[in-house]
Amino acid sequence: MMMFARIFGLLSIAPVYSSESVNFQLRVIITFLITMILFPVAGKFMHEVPSGMGEYALIVFSEALIGILMGFILTIIFSGFQMAGEYFSVQMGFGYTEVLDPVSQTSVPVISNLKNLMGVMVFLSTGAYRVVIESVAFSFEKIQILSFTAKINQGILHNFELAIGAMFLVAFKIALPVMGILLLVTIAESIMGKVAPQLNIMQLSFPIKIIIGLFVLILIIPFIEKQMELSFELSFDKLNKMMTELSTK
Repeated sequence: MMMFARIFGLLSIAPVYSSESVNFQLRVIITFLITMILFPVAGKFMHEVPSGMGEYALIVFSEALIGILMGFILTIIFSGFQMAGEYFSVQMGFGYTEVLDPVSQTSVPVISNLKNLMGVMVFLSTGAYRVVIESVAFSFEKIQILSFTAKINQGILHNFELAIGAMFLVAFKIALPVMGILLLVTIAESIMGKVAPQLNIMQLSFPIKIIIGLFVLILIIPFIEKQMELSFELSFDKLNKMMTELSTK
């Protein structure tokens, strides 16, 4: 039950596993099967089962909290894909076009939704979903029980700070090519407006930016895919650092 709580906490927050497409019943079944597979290997690292129900309930809650913290670190960096689309949606003319994102269940610009779906495809195609399970299996050896000492609290806050910084960095790297091209287009439009004031540059700018922005997006798809793969490696690196901070050894 203690292993089940940690794994279920992780799958309830981690990218893709926490999606509405994976309903509660299916998430419970997946958690149960993973627990049964990992128990013969990782069960020896678990904390001893206490005799009192109150202490036992606290340990189960602590295990669930460990899984939630691990999943939250992964989700923070994954959110950088959505932020990357929001960086240039307004400049492209898609600021008022919002759709329901099936991953986060929130209304986001259509470009952000495209980046999220592409992130899910890269997450599945590169096998990152298996690394999530490997990470939680490794966590049982590193973290037996969560204790909120001053050192551990500082380590958690420090890792959250690094993860949020990495989220902005990932979003900026993915959005930089399109933002740079749209900036040049805006400068060119302003120069044309000065040279030929009789032209209605404002009316022409919307279709021009949409066409150029979509064309650039198509060209840089390999670059975006590579940056997403690097962001997954970065997120698992941050997760390993957090497990080291929470290590009870």
